[in-house]
Amino acid sequence: MESGHPGHATTGPPPPDPMSDACARFFRTHAELWRFIGFVSDLALRVDDMARLAVDAVPPGVSGRPVGGGAQVPASEGAMARTLRGQRHVFLHMVLSRLVDSYLAYIAELTVMLAVNNPRALGPEEGVPLALLVEHDSVDEVIDALVRDRVFQLASSGLDAVERWIGDRFGFALFAEDTARDRVARLIEIRNLIARHRGLATRRFAGTDREGRLKPGQPIELTVDQLFSDSSLLARSVTDIDVRAADQFDLPRAVSPALPIG
Repeated sequence: MESGHPGHATTGPPPPDPMSDACARFFRTHAELWRFIGFVSDLALRVDDMARLAVDAVPPGVSGRPVGGGAQVPASEGAMARTLRGQRHVFLHMVLSRLVDSYLAYIAELTVMLAVNNPRALGPEEGVPLALLVEHDSVDEVIDALVRDRVFQLASSGLDAVERWIGDRFGFALFAEDTARDRVARLIEIRNLIARHRGLATRRFAGTDREGRLKPGQPIELTVDQLFSDSSLLARSVTDIDVRAADQFDLPRAVSPALPIG
């Protein structure tokens, strides 16, 4: 797995100040995820360093080095780092899925706030199941459960469905720029393939690869640099959405100040 990015986990777009509680939860989760990524990478490197120190400390012949000279020069990349690099597509798929799920959770929580302030916007066509009414004690709880389920259900079909649903009911555009929207849409598509297709490219998805290197049935390749860029994109998108939604709907803001993300 690529290394040399120790500062990325503590850099990136800062959260807005003030911000909604939903936005604060997103950035808190964001920080926790990048701390975990840094921990895993650092752990692999530390284990390799300890192994090299142990080899140097043990006498020749016991450590596997030949007696009387001719000691092998330790590899610059240890076994743990090589293993992590060899399985990087699995690790990066897990991280990207978590990033996108946190992003969708923010969209769902923001929509819950809009719906609680204007429950009539949901309309009778939403078809609230009787079981949902029985499970919860208040209208707000029913709205919360209904909206969260609906956003993630729609997201399984892609960003278009989520965007239309929110726009039709609340008159709010999730994106102010098409470029950001297109990138987020692709990340959600990759997340859906990871969740439902083991992270393998379908024929349709492979056909969108402009360079033509991705083949159907192959794992979707991600890079660490790309993941940092995608993570920053999602954070910037949340900031933009939160600020515009607060202005349009006069949403309540979090009591806590802007949270650090590293």
